[in-house]
Amino acid sequence: MHEQQLSIHSSRNRILGKQVLVQSGDTILLRLTPIEASSLSFALVAVRDGVSPEREIYMSPIASDNAFDGAVHDAGMNITIGAMVWELDWVALGILATALAKAVDA
Repeated sequence: MHEQQLSIHSSRNRILGKQVLVQSGDTILLRLTPIEASSLSFALVAVRDGVSPEREIYMSPIASDNAFDGAVHDAGMNITIGAMVWELDWVALGILATALAKAVDA
């Protein structure tokens, strides 16, 4: 498991416009459009709250070389981005979903 936490920031690309960046330390792992970030946030909350029966969330963002792959388990979700894996409990998953939503609105 990867020890460095995920952080979320908004940014602006001169061609693609607003982006939501998912980072680990100084490394940008994903570049999401606001719609992608919003969709991912909704999906994470739906799985966390038991509204969605999905056991995996996969997204290949348009502006990223990496994909987001989240495998749901009883205590939370294992998230794989590139070669890195994070194990998030339900609280940490909610924090990630909230950060994605806030970055869309920033």
